[in-house]
Amino acid sequence: MSKFWFIATYCLLAFCGAAAISAGIMLDDASVLTAAGVLGLLVIGSSLPIAINLNFYKQPHTATTPSASRTDDLLGRILDNSMLSDNAKRVLFRERELELLRRSIEEDINRGDYDAAITLCEDMANQFGYREEAEAFRSRIDKIRDEQYEAHVDTALERLDVLLGERNWSAAHHEAARIRRLYPDSHIIEDLDGRIMHAREEHRSELEARFLQLAQRDDVEEAMKTLKELDRYLTREEAQRLAEVAQGVLVKHRDNLGAQFKIAVNEHRWAEASLLGKTIIDEFPNTQMAAEVGSMIDMLRTRATQAALTSEVK
Repeated sequence: MSKFWFIATYCLLAFCGAAAISAGIMLDDASVLTAAGVLGLLVIGSSLPIAINLNFYKQPHTATTPSASRTDDLLGRILDNSMLSDNAKRVLFRERELELLRRSIEEDINRGDYDAAITLCEDMANQFGYREEAEAFRSRIDKIRDEQYEAHVDTALERLDVLLGERNWSAAHHEAARIRRLYPDSHIIEDLDGRIMHAREEHRSELEARFLQLAQRDDVEEAMKTLKELDRYLTREEAQRLAEVAQGVLVKHRDNLGAQFKIAVNEHRWAEASLLGKTIIDEFPNTQMAAEVGSMIDMLRTRATQAALTSEVK
């Protein structure tokens, strides 16, 4: 081999090796080892005096060995691939890019990044022409997204039902408004107000039934407590319908308070008498009983304070 041919081969190997590395060409393991060996020899040879390398290649030309033939094939592949255009490389590595695209779509789906997955589906359809496979991915993503959407809506409805069970109507209305903002496309938002009104009406019916039962059993105090809560839900018509029973309970409740007040005063239980007197004034402000208790309330409070101080001294 002449000096000129050795120098030309050296330059060609260096150029092609650099081009192969910059282009990111993927070779099998054996080819990589062969290329590394050839390039390694060249690098080692380049560190020796040029005269030694030239003298080495003055040896008589020998027949081409299988290893040399394989090296020639490898160098030919490197040179051919380094000269490919971007479009040609895409065709050559089409299956590898498609597989990478499929894996990326799966990873986006698993992370819940559905918009990114849809974008990759568009690349699969438009750049690679795999429209049917891309559409299958889209259908799968839409199904998962819909299922997740409905699950979130169900969770929101569960929170609303908890508030309805607690009779927290104000918080329930706020939760309904939040559900409308978060899930405007859900069919359930149309019935949120009806859901709240149904719960209110159901609770009102329960209170009314309980009040009538207590009044019938002459359980005046419990009936009165129930009537106070029921009063917040009654319309004018409903209140008129229950007026007679409610009036009877109110009269009995007032009489009971008056009797308890008199007993507390007679037994000099001034603190208890003071509290009962305040209840009579608050609940029956326009009655004769309230006027009589009002004339005594300051005296009762003074005696209650004195009794408390005396008790502390003892």
